[in-house]
Amino acid sequence: MDSPLPAGVSANGGNLAFAAFLRDRRRHLDPGSVGLPVGRRRRTPGLRREEVAQLADIGTAWYTALEQGRDVRPSDQVLANLARALRLTAVERDHLFTLAGRRPPAQLEGTGEGVDAQSLALLRRLEPDPAYIVDARWDVLAWNQGAADLFRFDADAPAYGRNMLWRYFTRSPAPEERADWNATARALASIFRGQSAAHANDPRFRTLIEDLLVASDTFRRVWPGQEVRALCAGRKWVNHPVRGRQEYDFVPLLLPSMPGASLMVYLLRPAADGGTGEGGHGMGRAPLPGPVTRPVSP
Repeated sequence: MDSPLPAGVSANGGNLAFAAFLRDRRRHLDPGSVGLPVGRRRRTPGLRREEVAQLADIGTAWYTALEQGRDVRPSDQVLANLARALRLTAVERDHLFTLAGRRPPAQLEGTGEGVDAQSLALLRRLEPDPAYIVDARWDVLAWNQGAADLFRFDADAPAYGRNMLWRYFTRSPAPEERADWNATARALASIFRGQSAAHANDPRFRTLIEDLLVASDTFRRVWPGQEVRALCAGRKWVNHPVRGRQEYDFVPLLLPSMPGASLMVYLLRPAADGGTGEGGHGMGRAPLPGPVTRPVSP
């Protein structure tokens, strides 16, 4: 059962504190950070109401009513969409839910920042198979316990510590990876090349690329290429920290509620199947980078 609305509720049942928080976060959001043109003339800082409504997949009039503190009670799904559209941190998202008189969504092993409740629930249902959600910049947003065990995601990871591109390009290949290292690097760069082009106005993408060019000789070598490809299903040998070397099929599933994001699911192949050999990837497509079994420093 929902908890009572907090202080700040108006006489007509509207939520003034909730409305004020929405307005403040909207005005502090840079248009370029959400892929909007930065050169458009704007009379006020931040995003327009209609832009937030579009990003959150709700009607402009309905969002306006929320910002005006009218007696409108958003669902958990709408609140999750608003948190994603406004690029709220986990703390800010929980505050948004609290102001709306709703219980903040339970957390998984990951922060779950910007991830809707249904996708988080799906991560839990996929246990014990490793699964995580990665955005278009390849930042891991949330994961289940299976993925935590396999990938050693650390809640206190340093900058880029949960970025899969950074994890791949800033480490040295294991002996069994060397034969396919360059081919895999080119494939990963070709996937990210298309994704980053779609977010050319987002400074977060530019910063990651600039930092990778400084930190990785391999990335500097492959990034100037022009090949572009999509992220597809494949097969990958990975080193489980307890069970040792194992072969997984991985499947990326697009999340309609999070444009550009994918749910990555790893399925362990039975030993009796024989596997495809080291470096084999289903359908000749590019793999997502394998796990790092030691801490990675940016």
